[in-house]
Amino acid sequence: MKPSHIIQWVLGACLAAAGLFIFFRSVDLHGLAYQLSHARPLGMVAAAVLSVLSIWLRSLRWSIMLPSPPLSHKKQLFPIVTVAFMINNILPARMGEAARAVLLWRRNGYSAAVSIGSLILERGIDVLALSACFFVPVFFVPDIGGGAGASVYKSVTLHSSAVILAAAVACCVGLLAAYSLFPAIVRSVCKSALALAPRKARPGIRRIGIDVASTLDWTFSIGKILAVVALSAGIVLCYALSVVLLVGDAGFGLLQGLFSQAFAALGAAIPLAPGYVGTLHAVMLEGLVLCGMARDKAQAVTILYHAIPYGTVTLLGLYYFFKLNMTFRDITEAEKKIEQENRGADE
Repeated sequence: MKPSHIIQWVLGACLAAAGLFIFFRSVDLHGLAYQLSHARPLGMVAAAVLSVLSIWLRSLRWSIMLPSPPLSHKKQLFPIVTVAFMINNILPARMGEAARAVLLWRRNGYSAAVSIGSLILERGIDVLALSACFFVPVFFVPDIGGGAGASVYKSVTLHSSAVILAAAVACCVGLLAAYSLFPAIVRSVCKSALALAPRKARPGIRRIGIDVASTLDWTFSIGKILAVVALSAGIVLCYALSVVLLVGDAGFGLLQGLFSQAFAALGAAIPLAPGYVGTLHAVMLEGLVLCGMARDKAQAVTILYHAIPYGTVTLLGLYYFFKLNMTFRDITEAEKKIEQENRGADE
């Protein structure tokens, strides 16, 4: 095993351990056991189904966003996405993303640049959708962060963060709209802005820009834009509904589920920890507590929210992993192969 991989594993284990320590540091084991034993079976089944549905919606969105160059195809995107999530569940440093790019490159005939660019753009859209999951509930549910015993500082901080995020999302959406309406002007402005970057960083920035631009053709079609927006909303709704159904409380609605999902996604976005263990638990717990949920109930919901999709997606991903005749050696060499392809394209 390479030293870099050993470092990733060690750092990932440390992050997971730190997150779990924060999550369990004030646990009431009796209360937690009670909450877990009284979890609703229907909610758990629904969480498993919704986790698979979210991946299916994600594969549909990816199909729309991908261009259609000659000698490429969009078959088996659902298995590819499922395998990527399975790998993220068991390996550190989000290695499933590299495997996903390689599968699209090898099996579907897309270039490495388009494969990487499509993932960068997809992650950007996920960030916009999840940011909305944070600021929309804060604006429309006064009780979030402002319940009994909550400090004024915490409430003001939440609202200030929501305003900043809303402004950032508006700017990003504006940039996408500008590109779809005036692509030549936007490319010219970006080329001029590149001159302000350090000289050594320019090639990498230029390459990322080309990768992303290659997957923006869908922004020139109103129908595809609406489809991407609808599917992105469907993906986050799947996660939010999972939280709502696991909570099973009439006072905990969809907006609270969206808010909790935003915190869960923030924890999952922290790299290195395999399967988002620890990081997701610690951050999502705080989101549920801010919604006014008792800590033992919040801990039980967080454990179920992570464990049920984790098991479902991992098992389904392993099935497709062997069906696609992959090996873990393909995964570990993914970044190297893509870098070689990129160097060949530059030459």
